Amino acid sequence: MSELSDLLDELAIKNLSHRYAIALDRDDRNEWASLFSDDIAFESGSSSRGLEDVLRIPREQLARYKKTLHSVTTQKISLDGDRASGEVYCVAHHLYEDFHQNKRLPFDLSHNFLIRYEDEYARIDGRWVFTRRRVNTEARFVDQIIPAAQG
Repeated sequence: MSELSDLLDELAIKNLSHRYAIALDRDDRNEWASLFSDDIAFESGSSSRGLEDVLRIPREQLARYKKTLHSVTTQKISLDGDRASGEVYCVAHHLYEDFHQNKRLPFDLSHNFLIRYEDEYARIDGRWVFTRRRVNTEARFVDQIIPAAQG
């Protein structure tokens, strides 16, 4: 393969992680479904989920949280023809409501995750998809959300 072809493949694979973040945050189920191979292995802790379970992830996330915001940062991709592997860093914010004084005083919190994904990809029918995604949560923390100034 040429250097230009390799660069285009690497860009397409990096874009896959950005599309993943946006589809998850927006509950874009069509886009989300297009990101995975039929035999996806989605791993977290000691569990592995297949395609049917993976397709429910956005709906499950947004049922628990008011909003999620996933920010993809550092990425390293290693190409091998129509297959590739990668490591992707992500900071994920999960906003939800909590309460003081027996639920009389609401306030918002953000449950934050520092994530490192270990990925495997394949080019299938001319497009890159995830064939394996291992989610490694490196740290978690909670922040209180300060409301934006009004007026």
